[in-house]
Amino acid sequence: MSLSKLRPVGSRVPLPKTASGELPAPWAGHYDPAFVNSGTAALSLAVKLSLGCKVVEQDPEVILPAYGCPDLIAAVVAQGARPVLVDLVEDRPWMDLEAVKAAITDNTVGIVSVGFLGIPERLGALRRLADDAGAMLIEDSAQVFPPFSSGNGLADYVVLSFGRGKPINLMGGGALLIRKNHMAESASDLAALAATAVSGGPAWQLRRWLFNLLLTRPLYGLVERMPFLRIGSTVYHPLERVCRQLPVDGLLEAGVEGFNQRKDSGAVYSEALAELSEKGWTLLPEVCFREAPIRDLVSSPWSLLRYPLLAPSRQIRDVALTELNRRGIGASAFYGRALPDIEGVSAIVPDEATTFPRACTFAECLITLPTHEDVQVGDISVTSRVLTQLA
Repeated sequence: MSLSKLRPVGSRVPLPKTASGELPAPWAGHYDPAFVNSGTAALSLAVKLSLGCKVVEQDPEVILPAYGCPDLIAAVVAQGARPVLVDLVEDRPWMDLEAVKAAITDNTVGIVSVGFLGIPERLGALRRLADDAGAMLIEDSAQVFPPFSSGNGLADYVVLSFGRGKPINLMGGGALLIRKNHMAESASDLAALAATAVSGGPAWQLRRWLFNLLLTRPLYGLVERMPFLRIGSTVYHPLERVCRQLPVDGLLEAGVEGFNQRKDSGAVYSEALAELSEKGWTLLPEVCFREAPIRDLVSSPWSLLRYPLLAPSRQIRDVALTELNRRGIGASAFYGRALPDIEGVSAIVPDEATTFPRACTFAECLITLPTHEDVQVGDISVTSRVLTQLA
């Protein structure tokens, strides 16, 4: 067993640009940003603004996929709204559109379109459903950069996250992109938020250095073996606050620049793993990019946060995880289960996980592979050999 370990996800935190110029924001034509303390806070702010756009007689409802991060639930309930889960399309990270339509009621104030590790949701179709319901469309782009609404303004609000394991890692913070035609009605809510500042001084620089050091193979392999850190665990945490928080000066510019220069190993994975498609595996980037409507694919080329694929069964998936991690490849089951089965969520969501069979099967068969800048061709070759032997 390898003592060193290629981390599953996460790029290094950049140094702030000292000569900070205007951010080349891909969303500038359609959206204005409100920087906040986290991606979860950004989503919660989007829910809050959505509540102000539609008067409902009972508890306001927000539609979410039944497979996802529990922070989705935390963001919704923090605003007093009720999360309504819908099942996925079979073997896809997309909400079933008919299930979304059936879940819409007079109390629906928002539909959250969640980008999955760089794979787009069908924003055009969800836009039409949101319009029919008089609801807001929220693009959760925490795992996608640039957002898919950047070039067309499809979503009313777009969520960005700058935390660990996100496309642009700034060691925390987030942003809500507000479509320009909603800015006037959002002004009072934005003005009411408390503001905090993040200093890029010596303490922050030390934390950045230590964080980046822990991403290296030898140290990540060591840290992962410390059970009290619960690295990779997925549990529900309530959202405690939403506040304005500007990034360190020049840091976001450096993050965007680093992202644009980062190599993308997705195509290399697809080529190396191609024969798995004939043995019951599903290479999600290949099938999803092929099947998504052209009008939704506005941010090409895409960069995958992780390379996701579905094993033929949970048993094969679990063996693959064991074998890859034994060889020092940071493969992951990601969230590991559908939302109702995640620790802390069952007390909030009344549905049993079995209500969403396709989300459960997706969770049981999903495996993700690292795509960050430290992944080498040799790592992909090892991955290919292990998975091909299992198939």
